[in-house]
Amino acid sequence: MSSVWSANDFDPLEEIVLGTAQGLTPPPADVSLQHFFEPPADADQEQIAPAVLQQVVEETEEDFADLTKVLESAGVTVRRPQPPQASRTYASPDWESVAMHALMPRDCLLVVGDKVIEAPMAMRARYFETLPFRPLLSEYFDSGAVWLSAPKPQLPDETYVYEPGASVVADFEPLFDAANLLRLGRDLFFNVSNTGNRRAAEWLRRTLGPEFTVHEMSICTDHVGTTLHVLRPGLLLANSERLTPDLIPEPLRSWQTIWVGQPEDDGYAFDWPRASTWVGMNILALGPDRVLVPDNQTALMRQLEQAGIEPIPARFRHGRTFGGGLHCCSLDVRRTGELISYL
Repeated sequence: MSSVWSANDFDPLEEIVLGTAQGLTPPPADVSLQHFFEPPADADQEQIAPAVLQQVVEETEEDFADLTKVLESAGVTVRRPQPPQASRTYASPDWESVAMHALMPRDCLLVVGDKVIEAPMAMRARYFETLPFRPLLSEYFDSGAVWLSAPKPQLPDETYVYEPGASVVADFEPLFDAANLLRLGRDLFFNVSNTGNRRAAEWLRRTLGPEFTVHEMSICTDHVGTTLHVLRPGLLLANSERLTPDLIPEPLRSWQTIWVGQPEDDGYAFDWPRASTWVGMNILALGPDRVLVPDNQTALMRQLEQAGIEPIPARFRHGRTFGGGLHCCSLDVRRTGELISYL
């Protein structure tokens, strides 16, 4: 029986993969990075001191070590990737880049039941991001998991389209980050955005087959983890700045919603932040009644307590620095529970 089984983000957690900050290499501000992060105009002039970069790496690894202790004390098996080589360059026939990191398995890998899917990411610096996780993927495959990879994209400059009020990725090849997906058993909600297109949603429909329904939505510019979470069946956690009740995906509008106010700002160490303050609501569930929350988000913790959910504070200092929170930097590969429809 496969050691991979996860159909949502709230069933009791049994095994998880945490990323690593080792090898973190800020890439050049090419067209794909500008499209995703929407950095300041002078982003290409950023000079990150080696000492600052090293401090971010060391403190993030300290936070991962603390997080590992919390997870293991809850009975969760924690796995880690091979640390990538820093400043490793690569090229395609059309462009060249540098491997950014192996920090966020949630972005590059999608778990659906017993399947692990390597995502065709739109940022060039993330083209080979799954490679440090390959030994784990091979192990999961040997255990019985289905290991898939979406078509490798070409990512020419024409991929990155700017429309009034939004940026999107062109539809001529499937593109998505796995963090564009909200998983809810037999229903997957796919965020069409600057990191995911409709061709990718259709690729997932055909790949997963009639057992699943892929719903398209557009609730934010990129990943959904700082905008909407399913805490448990019937209960949502939503970003009050980006969403209103009528912007919640229609099948979920009747559910109770906890509206998150402006999160606390934990700052950033580089010249410009890779995430907004809303990375503070990027939470990780141990189960339907226990949730890991960044330890500075006290207001959010009180809201969760009022809903009968135990918040477990976790130190996480550099979410805005590198652009990912507790949910982004982890991948639940095994949760208890069955594959069912909640709608």
